[in-house]
Amino acid sequence: MTSVPPRDDELRPPGGHVDDAEPNADATPPLDLRGLLVTAVLVMMGFTAVVLVLGWLFQEPLLATGQWFVDRFGGVGIAVGFFFPDAFTMPVPNDAFTAFGLWGGMPFWQVVLWGSLGSLLGGSTGWAIGRYLLSRSASLRGYIKRRGGDEMTAHLRRGGRWFLAIAAVSPVPYSVTCWAAGATKMPYLEFLAISLLRVPRVAAFLWLIQLGIVGVPS
Repeated sequence: MTSVPPRDDELRPPGGHVDDAEPNADATPPLDLRGLLVTAVLVMMGFTAVVLVLGWLFQEPLLATGQWFVDRFGGVGIAVGFFFPDAFTMPVPNDAFTAFGLWGGMPFWQVVLWGSLGSLLGGSTGWAIGRYLLSRSASLRGYIKRRGGDEMTAHLRRGGRWFLAIAAVSPVPYSVTCWAAGATKMPYLEFLAISLLRVPRVAAFLWLIQLGIVGVPS
């Protein structure tokens, strides 16, 4: 007896929607590099303006808060402030922690070192989650999808190491991209080498913070 192949509508789940197993890179619009550059410049300009205004209005309280932060937490506090947002995509302004370190009297490059260390450890944790845990946990997949994980994965499949480099220094969500890098099985040493771009990124934003405070008359 000859079997009759099923019709297309019989293969569809109720509702007629078919979920893709993996994000489709071809369906994701190409990355707008010009728009991203403009956004990065605007973010840095806005960041500098905010620091200048805060320094002008609240210089003494900010310096006192920074001193309290350094006395209580030191460089480890700065590293932790970068670790959690970069590891778990938490909406925490990590540059605030380097600002506290600088305002508390820590040397510039010491602050950069602690912030970069926390960021690299956080990014590495995100890579490990994407590499070893994401495929095993529906809740983690839902968590990262709500934060743009599918889009970041598609861009990473298309752009590879270049997209990770962009994410390390630009407004593209670095933490989500770290998860995507692990999920797409990017070799860890390659991931780590590219993620070293976080160091100049941390230094650049800290320099803007320093510029804002130095530019305010005592």
